[in-house]
This record gives sequence, structure tokens and C-alpha cells, in this order.
Amino acid sequence: MKGPIRDGAHQAAPDGTEALVGGITSIYVDFQAAMNRDYKVVFPVAAIVIMIILALLLRSLVAPLYLMASVGLGFAATLGATSILFQNILGNSGLIFILPIYVYLFVVALGTDYNILMIARLREEARDGLKPFDAAAEAIKHAGPTIAAAGVILAGTFASLMLAGNSFFASMGFALSFGIFVSAFVMAMFFVPAVTSLLGHTAWWPGHGDEKKPERPEQLEEPASV
Repeated sequence: MKGPIRDGAHQAAPDGTEALVGGITSIYVDFQAAMNRDYKVVFPVAAIVIMIILALLLRSLVAPLYLMASVGLGFAATLGATSILFQNILGNSGLIFILPIYVYLFVVALGTDYNILMIARLREEARDGLKPFDAAAEAIKHAGPTIAAAGVILAGTFASLMLAGNSFFASMGFALSFGIFVSAFVMAMFFVPAVTSLLGHTAWWPGHGDEKKPERPEQLEEPASV
């Protein structure tokens, strides 16, 4: 990576020689430049791949859009809360530059899992003939406790990193635990059911995987007369 120090060293080098800048600072500068490039590549590629998987799984082009929107909102809320706590309240000079990639990987992966659990249950309830709002209520009733338990366990596990006594581990522990908590209790249990119930049948376009299951043949037969 080019910079004022390296440019000055190269210009001051005698003819026929090459000046190199080393040390911890230059290593972190190169590392940060590589990470900034990865942010521009990894984030959109991962989002596109996850959306394709969701579209194939749900047979819908609408549901993956707000599912990924919920994950993005959770990611933004996590970084915002971490910055407010450690920079504005605790007075730290900043957050380490590799924190966003760790938060993105964990929050997107786990948040997507929680969303799939919830929306899969929503689809099953809709296929049983329930209306969108009733299906959302039943999905929260049955899938909610599982998501809540997983969220509490994982959030508590990552929160233990805050006891390490290191600013990096403290910020990572808070960010991961906060992000998982938001993904489980806000996005998966409230945002996704609410949006799905408001969209109704449109949420499953064009596959319409919420269509009621066909009745079994034995259910259609009339009872034999005595």
C-alpha cells in the first residue's frame, strides 16, 4: 500500500536501491487496506449467495428481500451500539478495524438461521389453512421458545468474552452478544413475523409456498352409511 511515509522513503532511496518500510504500524496499515478491500467484496457476495439460497429454499423472491433487510438492520444496530458504548460512553479512541467482519459473519449466519426457523414455521402454519396474522401468532408460539433459548445461550456465551480484560475481546464479546440478541428477539421473533403477516400471500411470490395443503384422499371420502 502506498502512503506518505513509503512515498518519501522511495523518493529518498539512492539510485539502484529500493527502500522498504516495515514494523508493526506498516503491517497493520497493509492489513487494514486488505480488510477494506474485503469489505467491498465479501459483504455483497455473501449477501447475494444467502439470498439465492433463501429464494431456492422458500420458492419466493419477496421473502428473501426482507429477511436480508432484517439481517442488515441487525448488523447496523450492532455496530452502532458497540460504537456508542465503547467510544462515546467508555471513551475509547475507536474500534479495531477487523471487528465488522467478525460481527458480519456471526450476525448474518446466526440471524439467517433464526429467520429460516421462524419463516419455515410461518409457511407451515399458512399451509395448514391459517390466515397470515393467525399463522404469525402460531409461529411465534411454537418456534419462538426455540429461537429465544438459542439466542440466550449464544449471547451469554459470547458475552463472557467481555471478562477477558482486553479492549478487543470486550468489544467483540459485546458486539456478538448484542447482535445475536437483536437477531433472535427483535428480528426473528418480531420483525419477520410482522412483515410476513402484513404482506400476506405476496410474501411467497412467485412460488406461493403458503398454499393450503391438499386434503388426503381418506379425508375426502364420505363415511359409509349404516
